[in-house]
Amino acid sequence: MKKTIFRLYYVWQWEKEEQWLNDMSKKGWQLVHATIGKFNFESGEPSEYNYRLELLDSNIKSLESTSYLNFLQETGIEMVGKCKNWIYLRCKTADGGFEPNNKTLYDLTHLLKLQEFTNKVRNTLIVLIALGVCTLLTLESFGSGHLADFVKGFCTGICLSGSLVSVFMIPFTKSINEKIKKTIKEMYTCE
Repeated sequence: MKKTIFRLYYVWQWEKEEQWLNDMSKKGWQLVHATIGKFNFESGEPSEYNYRLELLDSNIKSLESTSYLNFLQETGIEMVGKCKNWIYLRCKTADGGFEPNNKTLYDLTHLLKLQEFTNKVRNTLIVLIALGVCTLLTLESFGSGHLADFVKGFCTGICLSGSLVSVFMIPFTKSINEKIKKTIKEMYTCE
């Protein structure tokens, strides 16, 4: 039996999404394909697979990523979904699942990749806003006309949109940074 579920998770909700996929596996629904917000499942044995999400360092078609994915495949881990550099992995629970020797280090690595991603988005937005402002200032010297007015409106829209997205990203960026600090403290806490 097959079923498709539409569910949207944001990049910073990777733990929640991973937990949901593993809970579905416990119920006997095994992920066979995933894209943005769309998950295809087939019925199987409960807890047959263990799922993990990962953000690759470079484009999925790069030599580095291809080599890494081939290595994973050789170790029995298969990729069942992708979205840009975001990949969905699964392996047989009977083969040991994904329990790394140092989960704290795995979490820190993943969080640092997310932080790098959000920094790239923020920096791109800053560049767009700066270009928009420079264009607006330059166009002020040309006076008005249909084309100049259109470009001014377009640049104003870009600046406002970029500013709004930047503001909305602040809590998520702070959340990632706090998780990184917490994870680093866990690494250096003696028990």
